Amino acid sequence: MITNRFIKKNEVKELQLLLHEAYKSDTQLGINFQAARVTLQHIENTATFVTEINHTIVATVSVRLPWSKNPGPYAIPHLGWVATHSQFSKQGYATQLIDWVEKEYIQKQLKAPMVSLGTAVEHPWLKRFYTSVGYQPVEMVQKTPDHLTVYMVKVLNRKFDQLESEQLKKYLNKNKTKVRY
Repeated sequence: MITNRFIKKNEVKELQLLLHEAYKSDTQLGINFQAARVTLQHIENTATFVTEINHTIVATVSVRLPWSKNPGPYAIPHLGWVATHSQFSKQGYATQLIDWVEKEYIQKQLKAPMVSLGTAVEHPWLKRFYTSVGYQPVEMVQKTPDHLTVYMVKVLNRKFDQLESEQLKKYLNKNKTKVRY
């Protein structure tokens, strides 16, 4: 049985190990995502979701909230820590979980009009993957010396459907401190 849900407090250590293992290949590419060294406290303080199959966590995604101590770059929810357990990779579990989190948490509960995420421009396939599931590049920022971060946004509310990347960037930067949803 496949279940998508919030992480339980007693699963934080297990999730930390999954994240460290999943992000090892990125570190080998010279891309040092924060998820590769995420702390237990950070996981406990961030809305984190998992896909579970027969009592085994197979995928995860977190949501940084604009009003939290660790907000994303804009005043909208921000996805992070997207990872799949190596034994379950390339089966679509992370994609399904992202979709579920967008619909069930970000749209239905938070009623947010859009969601952002960031990834390394230098990564061989992540930007292409996120584009394929509806995210569009908005801006690039050199946050760390080892990679250039591209911030991407997915519009979840039809009201914003017609905004192109440059218009989205202007809207997001203009409303950085306003949370209106």
